[in-house]
Amino acid sequence: MAERHGDETAGVDAHFFRLVATFEAAAMQQLGKIANPLTGEVEIHLDAAREAIDMLDMMRRKTEGNLDGDEQRLLEHVLYQLRMNFLDVSREERSGTAEDAAPGGDVPSGDQGPAQDTESSDEAASDEEPPSGDEAELEGS
Repeated sequence: MAERHGDETAGVDAHFFRLVATFEAAAMQQLGKIANPLTGEVEIHLDAAREAIDMLDMMRRKTEGNLDGDEQRLLEHVLYQLRMNFLDVSREERSGTAEDAAPGGDVPSGDQGPAQDTESSDEAASDEEPPSGDEAELEGS
């Protein structure tokens, strides 16, 4: 039986929180939202970011029904934020503005429609797809 300690965040097991935060920080770094702590440089590596997001999504699927409410909300919130940032950076990369984007910049409001883009929707859809699990969640909404 696991005891709850004072170092937990909002009822979330501290080890679970650290694991989620580790993948979140890795993805944010790879999306260029935070600087690489070793070099101080802001770098964008979409494939590596996708891998970190996919790992969190796999963890969500494998732990379904085994997390308490706070842990489930944490994981879903982190996945949502990372996916929105991934889509934002992917769009910036396609339009060539990623170099001008400041770390931690604004994220899309959740509307995935092409109304915000001036590119053709076919071109935008074919370049980068969000990390796995995103399509199913968007269709289910």
